[in-house]
Amino acid sequence: MNDLKKLTVLLVEDEADLRRETGAFLALYCHRVLEAANGADALAVFAAQEPDLVISDIRMPVMDGLELAARLKESSPATPVVLCTAFTETGYLIKAIELGVSGFVRKPADGDELVATIARVALPVLQRRQIEGLSSELSANLWESLGGAPLHRPLAEQVARVARSSYNVLLQGETGSGKSRLASMIHALSPRRSAPLITVQMGALPVTLVESELFGHVKGAFTGADRNRTGLAERADGGTLFLDDIESAPPELQAKLLRFVEEKRFTPVGGSEEKRADVRVIAASNRNLKKEAAEGRFREDLYFRLADTVLALPPLRSTPEAILPLALRFLSESCEELGVPVPLIDDEAVALLASLPWPGNIRQLKSVIRRVALETGGVIRAADVAALSGAPESSPVLPPTEPLLPPPFPCSMETVERWLLEQALRHCGGKRMKTAAMLGMNYYTFRRKLEKYGLGGSDD
Repeated sequence: MNDLKKLTVLLVEDEADLRRETGAFLALYCHRVLEAANGADALAVFAAQEPDLVISDIRMPVMDGLELAARLKESSPATPVVLCTAFTETGYLIKAIELGVSGFVRKPADGDELVATIARVALPVLQRRQIEGLSSELSANLWESLGGAPLHRPLAEQVARVARSSYNVLLQGETGSGKSRLASMIHALSPRRSAPLITVQMGALPVTLVESELFGHVKGAFTGADRNRTGLAERADGGTLFLDDIESAPPELQAKLLRFVEEKRFTPVGGSEEKRADVRVIAASNRNLKKEAAEGRFREDLYFRLADTVLALPPLRSTPEAILPLALRFLSESCEELGVPVPLIDDEAVALLASLPWPGNIRQLKSVIRRVALETGGVIRAADVAALSGAPESSPVLPPTEPLLPPPFPCSMETVERWLLEQALRHCGGKRMKTAAMLGMNYYTFRRKLEKYGLGGSDD
């Protein structure tokens, strides 16, 4: 019964005393009780307050309970409606059943019967709310894992939706943008998580061996095939097969991949016996695979089979807000592996990390952080990051000048804002990322304001 405390109930009853008494009783069990004297008033309350459940008398002036139920069936079919009846009104009952009313209670209502009926008909509402809550929590956790940048939020929501499905997934993004990591997340959240995730590096395999590696071969299929070999597709049975660098698949293999993706069937190299593997396929490419298919460099029919869902990963330079959270995560993981305390990162190192273009994306950031964790002591400085990333230790800064006096009054708000931004920029040595962080401003909003006032700075 504690779950009923999450419900908002609309009670519709034309008898004022009975409405008051029943409402007070329901308030003991439910989060909130709304009241209306007839069906017309109830529709207005429902539109404004969106209750979870409606309890209504049948016979009322203006609009009766049956018409109210019919209107709610049209506007909000998932909302349960319970009708109060004397159980002698056969015509009304038959009509209510035809409308798909969720439940009935005897009038005058017995308290226990009323609460039990509410608990029964509200169960789907409570379950749906629980699922929505879990989905929202999952999306938030995924968003944080991806780096927490605004561009990552819709991606996290897509991952949360598709992970539990059987859809094939195509991941697209620059080299090092985290496609393998995202494939692991999708598998870990899927119903197949207890089975293996098998990765096939299509671009790293010789053309002559890629089919054998994927589908296996029988003894004597080619020179050196001295025994039967189980392919990676078969080893992934029940789980997920991750085809990385799918654009590297040779044309002759693409036809066999098409059949495998469609039917989950394959024949080992040199064999005649058809095999089956129940796998979910996740493919990844650092190219625009749809464009590749349109220009004839990739089978279009295979593209559409792989692209049930397409997830695009942004490059790290497009999500500077994600750099520090990801760096801290990689630093923590690296220090745990090394068995050493997590060092501090000074302000100059933070500004430098956020300002670098990271052409190798997340993979490059992780590599630099792992080496920093190995080679530095209690504090990570800009010089450490610069030495291991190949970047200059600092960027050019604004030439030192005497602090400007505040603009004389009277003056416009824009004049004051420009002066404040200029002073903050000078205080931080001309470093825009550091200045935005100090002011608590979104970096892109801060940059737009600098452009508006013609102010410079570095850290791009």
